[in-house]
Parts: sequence; C-alpha cells; structure tokens
Amino acid sequence: MHWYTYIAIFVFFILSLLIAYAALTYPGKRRPISPELLGVQYAHRGLHDGTHAENSLSAFRLAVENGYGIELDVRLSGDGVLVVFHDDSLERVCGVEGNVIDFTAEELAAMRLSGTEEGIPTLREVLDLVGGRVPLLVEIKEGAGDSAVSRAAAEMLKGYGGPLLIESFNPLSLARIKELLPTVARGLLCDHYTKDPAFKKPTYYILQWFLLNFKAKPDFYAYNYQSRTYLPFRLVRMLHKRPALAWTVRTRLDKEICRESGFASIIFEDFIPKEDNL
Repeated sequence: MHWYTYIAIFVFFILSLLIAYAALTYPGKRRPISPELLGVQYAHRGLHDGTHAENSLSAFRLAVENGYGIELDVRLSGDGVLVVFHDDSLERVCGVEGNVIDFTAEELAAMRLSGTEEGIPTLREVLDLVGGRVPLLVEIKEGAGDSAVSRAAAEMLKGYGGPLLIESFNPLSLARIKELLPTVARGLLCDHYTKDPAFKKPTYYILQWFLLNFKAKPDFYAYNYQSRTYLPFRLVRMLHKRPALAWTVRTRLDKEICRESGFASIIFEDFIPKEDNL
C-alpha cells in the first residue's frame, strides 16, 4: 500500500474513535433546571460542626434556618429503610464496627453520631423536617450491581413537593432515576479517580471518561472542583453545556475559584459562605 493509504486508515480510525466517544458520552437533549436549584449554596451533609453532626437532623435544621440548600446521602438499612448516612461503615461517625446494611433502622437510630445525642435519621424524617423550605440535593449511595436504593428513593421522593435534585457516582442509578422520576433533574458525580492508585481499574476509567453517559443522561455534573482542569471534565463542560456543581468547597478562596471557573452552585463545608449567590 502507498503511504497515503496508511494515513487514510489512521485518520479513519481516529475519526471512528471520536464518533464513538461522542455517542457514548452524549447526555441527550438538554433539559432546563429550575433557577431555584442553581446558584444555590448547598450545605454538605447539612450545616454541621462540633455540636451538630454531619447528616443529622440538627444539621439539616440549622441549614434550613440559615437558608442554605442541603446535600445529603441515602442508603438502605438492613430492613430496607432509607436512612441518611454517608459511609458504608459505621466506624468513623458512630464508632461502631460493621456496616449500615448490617443493622435495622431502629438500631441505627439508637446509635450516636459523632458523640452527640442524635441517631441516624431516616430519609422520611428529613423530608418531613425540611418540608420544601430549601432545595435538597440527594445523593444515591448504591453499588454497580444494586438497584434497591435508587428504586426506594424514587418511590419516596415522587411524593415530595419541594425543590429537589438527585445525584450519584453510579451512572446506572441515574438511569433508573430517569425512568422512575423523569421530572426530577439528575446529576453525575465525577472526579479524577485514577490519580489515586486504588482507583486504577477499568471501571474507574469508564467513569472518569463519562462512557456511560448514554445510559445516565445527566442534566448536570457535580464535580470535584480541584480536578476542574482535568481533560475529561473540560471536554464534557465544553461539549455538553450542562450546569456544573462544585464539591466540596471548604474556604472562601475556594468559593471564589469556583465562581471564576463557572460553576453554577457550590457544595460547601467547614465555613459559612456569605449570604449571596455563587
């Protein structure tokens, strides 16, 4: 073959890869998100400190009283109740050996969050407390092969009348939310996973390069703002024109960096933002 034939084959190969990547990452038709859900400062796991534990009813109450949106995490107890707790394990927050899934909701409620007198709340309790007064950003904690959390959350949240966004690191969870709660905007949590040797696995490359977007069809991205210049994130922001939320913002300087980087909202912790929009 002539040299130009090899060049043509190479160009065809590159174009095919680009077309395939575009098809896999295309998030579908852009759907507008209510303005009351963007430009919001979301308190990460509630407005918590040394007195109010993360993901506690008092932290959520304090966020409502101060007019902040609330980011929270949901997973299932051993008896199938949706509870609000971040980690798989109870050790860091409750000082108890074992995982959330090993205990009933009643047993989890009796445990103590970060040395306070509060127990692990159910999602139902949180929804009743907030009552639509501030926006909620609900993260689905669910493994790749599971569907119980997203299905249970969709069933409970479909009757919630307040402003609401749903997010997850799991694109398949978002695909189920799309099917079960089509009117609720959903977002993909993203990070530069493979900077950590523990995440150098094929699964994390798939997540990092948004290769399941065709299933998840996210309406927004919630990104680790410290990885904002990383190539995959820059590509999806440029090509997909979706709003981006920044997590987890811990100083006013970081907040200003997020503002200048074009993030639509911040998820903050460890400081109290000024009473203004992002």
